[in-house]
Amino acid sequence: MTIFLESLILLLAAIPRSIELLSKNYLFQFDQGQFYQTVREIVVNHKLALIGVPVGGMGGFFQGPGWYYVLALPFALTGGDPYGGMILMFLFGIGTVYMGMQIGKLFGSWREGLLCGFLLAVSPAIIPQSRFIWPPFPISFLAILFLFFFLKTLLGKSKNLPFTFFILGIMSHFETAAAGTLAVQFLLFIPLLLWKKMISIKSLILSAVALFLTQIPLLFFDLRHNFLNSRGILGMFTHRESTNIPSDWIANHWTITLDVIRGTFLLGNSIGIAVYIAIIFATLYYILKTKHSFAHKYFLFFLVSSPIILFVVFLLYRQHIWIWWLIELYAFLCIGAGLLLGEVLKHKIVRMPLFALIALASFIFTQNTISLFAHDYSDYGGTAKIKGKIDAIDYIYQDANGKPFGVFVFTPPVYTYEYEYLFWWYGEKKYGYAPYTEKKGIVYLLIEKDLDKPWSYNGWLETVIKDGEVVKEVTLPSGFIIQTREF
Repeated sequence: MTIFLESLILLLAAIPRSIELLSKNYLFQFDQGQFYQTVREIVVNHKLALIGVPVGGMGGFFQGPGWYYVLALPFALTGGDPYGGMILMFLFGIGTVYMGMQIGKLFGSWREGLLCGFLLAVSPAIIPQSRFIWPPFPISFLAILFLFFFLKTLLGKSKNLPFTFFILGIMSHFETAAAGTLAVQFLLFIPLLLWKKMISIKSLILSAVALFLTQIPLLFFDLRHNFLNSRGILGMFTHRESTNIPSDWIANHWTITLDVIRGTFLLGNSIGIAVYIAIIFATLYYILKTKHSFAHKYFLFFLVSSPIILFVVFLLYRQHIWIWWLIELYAFLCIGAGLLLGEVLKHKIVRMPLFALIALASFIFTQNTISLFAHDYSDYGGTAKIKGKIDAIDYIYQDANGKPFGVFVFTPPVYTYEYEYLFWWYGEKKYGYAPYTEKKGIVYLLIEKDLDKPWSYNGWLETVIKDGEVVKEVTLPSGFIIQTREF
C-alpha cells in the first residue's frame, strides 16, 4: 500500500511538471542560449570551464562551473538538443519529491514520508522549477539531499557529515548566495553537535576536505587570474556603501522572506504567514512537550528556524536580494510541515480535519493543474519559446532556398546567444550550411521586438544596419519581424 501511495504522489508531482516535456515547447531565451553556448564549448570544442555564471551585486564574482557540466550530460546524449535540459529539470523535480519522502520515512514512518512528498509535489513554488532551464532551480533537489545526509548524521551516522558539506559546495555552483548563507546557518548548528559528541573533529576535517574539493575549479581560476574571484567575494563584505538607505534594503529582505513563506504552500498568498506561525508553535510544542530524541527536535528546529536565521544572515548584505537566493527554504518548509503533520496524525481527534485539509489541497491542486495545462500546453509563446524561434529559422532557410545568406539579429538583451546556438544546433544540422555575418548578398534581419519599447529596433536598423536595399519584410505569427535586404 505504501509503494502504491508513493507512486501516486510521484505521478501527482509529474503531471504539472511535464507540460513542456509533452508540448516540446519551452522557454529558450538569452540565459539558456548562453548556457548552451558554454556547454557546446565544453562538449564539442573540449574547452573546459573553470568558472560558471557571473554573479553581480557588490564586488562581482563567478559561481562554480558545475551547472555547465550537469547540462553537458543531456547535451551529449541528445546531440545538443535543449529538450534534454528540460528532461534533466523534470528529473530534478521528481527526485526532490522522491528524496523528500525518504527523509520523512527516515525521520518517522511512512506517514511522514507521504506527507513530505505530498507537500513537495503540490508546492506552487517548487513546481515551476521543473519547467525552466535555470541554475538556481536544482537547488531544491540539492537542499533535500543536504537534509537527508544531515538527518542521518544526527541519527548517529556521523560519517555522513562530509556529504552534507560536499553538497553545500556543489550547491555553490548553482546559486552562491543560497549556498553561502545556508553554510553560515549550518555552521551555527555545528558547535552544539560537537559538544554533545554527535560529530567528531575527524568528521569535520573530512567535511572541510569535501567542501574544498568542490571549489578546486574556482581556485585554479583564481590562481590564473590574480585572485579575481576571491577579491570579488571579499568586495561584498568590505564595500561600505549600500545602494539604498537601510530602511529600504531591510524592507526588501523582509518582503522577500515573506514572499518565500507565502509561496511555499497552496493558498499561501492568503494564509502563508499564518501557516508559518502555526508551524513555529507546533515546533515549540514538539520540542518542549514531547519525548522525541534530541536529534529529531534539533532537525525540526533547524528546518523551521531557517527563514528567521537566514533573514538575519542576509542583513550582512546591505543591498536588495532576490527571491532565488532563498530558494532552499521552499523545500525546508515543506519537509518541516510534513514532519509536524505526521506527529499530528498520531492524535485521532485531528485526523479527520487533517484528511479534509489534504482533500481540499488536492482539489485546489487539481484545478490549478487543469488550468495550467489548458493555458500552457497550447501556448505558442511568441518570441520567448523555442517553437517560435525554430519557426523563424525555418522561414529564413526556406526563403533562401539553399542559397548562401547572412543573418543579423536584434534582441532586447543585445547579446544573441540563443540565436547563435539555434542556428548552429538546428539550422546548420537540418539544412547543411550556416549563415554568414557579413553585409553582402542577401541578408536576413531577425528582429525580436522589445515589448516595453516596441519601436527600439528602428534605432538598430538606422545605426547598425544602415545600408542595403529592403527586398521585403514579414511579421511571423510569433511576433518576429524578418526583413530581407540585399547588399
